[in-house]
Amino acid sequence: MSVLSLVEKLFPFSYSITGSGNDESIPVYQTELNFTVHEYASNQSLNGWYIPDAWRVIKAQIFHNEQLIYDACTSPLGVAILSPSFSGELSLTELNQHLISCEQLPDAIPYQWQNLYRPNEISWALCMPDNIKQNLPSGNYQVILETKNSASTMKVLDYFLPGQSDETIIINGHNCHPFQANDDISGCAVAIRVIQALKQQAKLKYSYRVIIAPELHGPMFWLNELTKQEREKLTGCILLKSVGNKADMRLQRSYNDDSALDLAAQNAFTKRYQTFEQGAFRTIYGNDETVFEAPPFNIPTISLTRWPFKQYHTDLDTPETLCEQALQDSVDLVLDIIASYEKNESTVSSPNEYLCESGNIATEAKYQQTYQRNFDGLVCLSAYGLYKSIPQVDSSGVDYSSLSGRWNTLMNCLPREIEAKQNVAQLAEKYQLPVEGVYQYLELWVENNLLIKENN
Repeated sequence: MSVLSLVEKLFPFSYSITGSGNDESIPVYQTELNFTVHEYASNQSLNGWYIPDAWRVIKAQIFHNEQLIYDACTSPLGVAILSPSFSGELSLTELNQHLISCEQLPDAIPYQWQNLYRPNEISWALCMPDNIKQNLPSGNYQVILETKNSASTMKVLDYFLPGQSDETIIINGHNCHPFQANDDISGCAVAIRVIQALKQQAKLKYSYRVIIAPELHGPMFWLNELTKQEREKLTGCILLKSVGNKADMRLQRSYNDDSALDLAAQNAFTKRYQTFEQGAFRTIYGNDETVFEAPPFNIPTISLTRWPFKQYHTDLDTPETLCEQALQDSVDLVLDIIASYEKNESTVSSPNEYLCESGNIATEAKYQQTYQRNFDGLVCLSAYGLYKSIPQVDSSGVDYSSLSGRWNTLMNCLPREIEAKQNVAQLAEKYQLPVEGVYQYLELWVENNLLIKENN
């Protein structure tokens, strides 16, 4: 069955965490698989995250000398998601602080998502082609932005395929980006085609579960409502993120990188591609792995991705840019991984690039400090002032080896490191960061009651 045709079928909806686009798409998904739909009311909160209301734009216009020069409603991406209403006069300098464009793709309209994941920093912004932004004349501008919020529910689509064992592998794609074909309707379509293929197999040793949901929010609220017994059945997760373009497939390993799923993935990648790019946890792509791997869940999670790609987070990410051959290769790769997992095939796992082997770099008592976790699941660190931003995304992706990249990686891995009883000095060495800086960062976690110091 064509995968691209399924992408085209699932594409034309204004997806977000909540809203009419997600609601209207559900019957389309259910024509492919009989998904169970879990619903979570807007304004519920969890670990500092919250489910936003449904949001829509009524008017979004910019005037100069009483002449309309830009109507952001001409594109579904023209207003940054969750922007509040605004009306007023601004200088060009002031206006530019609220304009989002993409210099590398001057004719594209970018998708601005930040308000979804920074609940304490919500602000309004308009998105436009850089060609328009760079040619705005000097002077004052009148902005009229009218948006409306309304109560809604977040939907999580769940399809379970039982095997002989109730040990379950999750296959995950996210459906929260409006009109973005590769990121990540491609992942949703591949997940569906994989499970449809598995349904045709006579006997499966393990069980498989497709979860399609808004990234971060969907999996975290879904996991939070499972019983301990239900969670213990989840033994691995495969994330499918931007898998429809022509770039080579890349593998991001799980946190421990030696799980049965890691070994099956490396075996399948090696047989299919011989040589391929792979990286440790959070060193290639950042998405829902932090949710599934968060303590106490600790679900080994691998990511498959063809990211980065030129059209990323713009209105150019359309089905026309995708490749049926690449999509089908993605389906076949996942089936190869599952086949290897079912047979318990193994191979030598690549070492984690961040393992600390040379001992502590500081002997001061405070740097020997270890901690206990005082939370469950993924914490919204921006709500506590603890978020460490990733470096700028460019054509090669993200440089996680840079200073800011290493801080971001530590931030995302810290809950698991705390579980592993890594002390301050070990963390500083492992992530090649200043030991005092790491100590002060962990002190902030303590001050926010997220960590408790152990008596060493």
